Amino acid sequence: MTAPSPARLRAFVRRTTRLVEVPDLPGVRLHLGDDAMKICRLAGVELGQPDPPLPYWAFAWSGGLALARHLVDHPEEVASARVLDLASGSGLCAIVGMRAGAASALAIDID
Repeated sequence: MTAPSPARLRAFVRRTTRLVEVPDLPGVRLHLGDDAMKICRLAGVELGQPDPPLPYWAFAWSGGLALARHLVDHPEEVASARVLDLASGSGLCAIVGMRAGAASALAIDID
């Protein structure tokens, strides 16, 4: 099976999520989903994935929200540093790290 094209993936994200400002992080917006299982089912049908993984990318998880808020409050923690956002989900901490002055950020997750 051929992987979906980047354009098809972008269209899927836009159809299944809403672009919203992240609570308590002014100016940070993410494409967030409301129903993980619905996104999984749609990925199976629309993207031809027989056993799609949970869409970790479509949610701002509580641990990431707390760490992102910490980085907003303490940008000196990452100023000019390299940030690794491991098990990144939506990539929120990498995004906020860059906004806080990191030299670079790398977001890594299984999906």
